[in-house]
Amino acid sequence: MGSDLEKWQFVAAVIVGGLVVLGLVGFVWNRVAARRRSQYLIAAARVRSGYVPGGLPTVRGGPTGSTGMGELGPASAPQPLAANEGEFEEMVDEQPLIRIRYLDALSRKVSAELQVEHLDIHKRLVVGYCDHPGDTRRIPLRNIVGARIAETGQRFDVDTWVDAVRVARRRRGQG
Repeated sequence: MGSDLEKWQFVAAVIVGGLVVLGLVGFVWNRVAARRRSQYLIAAARVRSGYVPGGLPTVRGGPTGSTGMGELGPASAPQPLAANEGEFEEMVDEQPLIRIRYLDALSRKVSAELQVEHLDIHKRLVVGYCDHPGDTRRIPLRNIVGARIAETGQRFDVDTWVDAVRVARRRRGQG
């Protein structure tokens, strides 16, 4: 009889120990998730305030959004401090050349190199062409699976890019 009681006490101790470990794992999981969520919210707030993160395609331009003489082009490398002085600053590129993976109308994954012509923020569409200007595609943002900058192959977040474009347009008075 004492043997049965010892078995049940051992089983109960194992179950209680398992529940304690499970509770600790859940607590740690929630803490990590909350920390990641707060980091995401802070990064999103920085973008909404005008900061252009390093992972987005950029161009160097003046306050009106133009590059002045049109010869500066995309900024692919960090510029020295002396180059940052003056009227030109780093701005988000609204018409980048990107490698994009998206779901088409038949829910198949399609990979293409897309030259963005226009980003419609209100309709949440990217309009651009792939091989030649006649091959225009209208891709809903919700169908985009992944995107990379075509020149560097660096991955970037499309939602952050959309927020940065929205801020840049608002600063220029375009919407």
